[in-house]
Amino acid sequence: MKWPRNRFLLLPYVALLIIFVTVGCTSKEDPGETLAVSGNHSTGNLTMVTTDTSSDGYHYLNPQLSPDGKTILFSADWWAIPTVRDPGDATFINHRQMILIPLQEGFQPETSLEDQNAVLINLQDIAIPISGRDEFFTDTENMDKGNPIWEDDNHVLFWMNINRNGVGSRLFRAFIPDPLDPSFTQIEVLFMEPTDMNLSPYPLNHLDCALSPNKRWLAFTRFYSAIQDSNPNGVAIHILDMQTAATNSGYDGEIYAMTGEYSRIEALDWDPFGTKIIFSGGMDVGGAGVGSGTEIFTLDVDTLALESGNVTPDGKITRLTFTSMSEGDPISGILNGDPVFSLDGSRVYFVSTRRAPTTTLHDRNIWVIPSDGRLEPEIFYFTRFDDVDPFAMEPDGTLLLSSALGFPTEMLNRLEEEAYQRWVKKNEDENLGLSEVQMRENAADEVRNVEFFEGVMSHLYTFSK
Repeated sequence: MKWPRNRFLLLPYVALLIIFVTVGCTSKEDPGETLAVSGNHSTGNLTMVTTDTSSDGYHYLNPQLSPDGKTILFSADWWAIPTVRDPGDATFINHRQMILIPLQEGFQPETSLEDQNAVLINLQDIAIPISGRDEFFTDTENMDKGNPIWEDDNHVLFWMNINRNGVGSRLFRAFIPDPLDPSFTQIEVLFMEPTDMNLSPYPLNHLDCALSPNKRWLAFTRFYSAIQDSNPNGVAIHILDMQTAATNSGYDGEIYAMTGEYSRIEALDWDPFGTKIIFSGGMDVGGAGVGSGTEIFTLDVDTLALESGNVTPDGKITRLTFTSMSEGDPISGILNGDPVFSLDGSRVYFVSTRRAPTTTLHDRNIWVIPSDGRLEPEIFYFTRFDDVDPFAMEPDGTLLLSSALGFPTEMLNRLEEEAYQRWVKKNEDENLGLSEVQMRENAADEVRNVEFFEGVMSHLYTFSK
């Protein structure tokens, strides 16, 4: 045996392993180099939810299924809907709006979202006291909105950029009695900073809201506006007591700091038991290390401490992912984000730019890891384009998600075969004298315009293995 003759190497080897553990790296092997793909996506049951071709660049993001399982809420670029507009309408492409669409299977391309019975949530104007006087929203339609979530089947929570007197984004509730007709929806602000009554309010923002399973606690991120010299402390997780929300125009709301302030915290979600919040954070969270990437963390939540108002920030923070890079990898920092718990709390789905097996690409794809982080992440859903915003729909792991995949291969194949059969019938009825090759080419030409949306427009899908 040669090993005993080289036993002097044991001490350096053990020291190297200690270094790996200390800096947060892993000695585990990279994921296997086998990636099962069906056509242009991971092997599994993929259903296209939005199938419209009304845009060559709009993105549908942040999908959430209503508690009754009937309606999908999502955000979209400003003019995704309505598709017919007045000539004088402004085009706020960088702003977002909120849309409802019935849960359905997309069997064929549609010309617009309206053809799939999608509707725009039209918000009523609202008056909020700011800087010691009433400031009226006169153009709520044109405010930037995002991160919409369901509170129940008739209420939606979201952030909206007030953009008044230095006041940034605040959290709101929209009342939607009829999801099929959310016209002129009434809204109320959930929480306002006490400093919003000052003549010069602090430029604070509230984003990334997540509601606890019992609907008592609303977690959100709170940070300074991203302007020069205005972000001295960073981002922190706060929790709003929903029993105090929306009282006195939001000024009597009670919030509690759950973490210290870090360089980056975003994309919050609660576990199904209401005991943990999962989030994406920078490398300075919980002493995780240094670097330009983000990792996935959980924060234990003591609800008894919340009820007594005696909360200590930075309770038990657990790091779930330890992302390493291959030698020679040009990517300087891997981003892990958008984490969500499975419905039973046993798994966590998240988006990562880590290299997928069999590829050298770093597009965003969806990975899965046990909720205690005991195993290495495995890829769950993959295309060669961005796959983002997973939302757990069913206990079996069915996800609602957004992807720039375009139309799935099986749908394209079906459409092409249907077009070919039409050409066969037309050739016979009109005695055109076309060969099979010509008819196949004509059918392929009909589908080619649909293929254009691959990598250009983000649609909504459901996926399960």
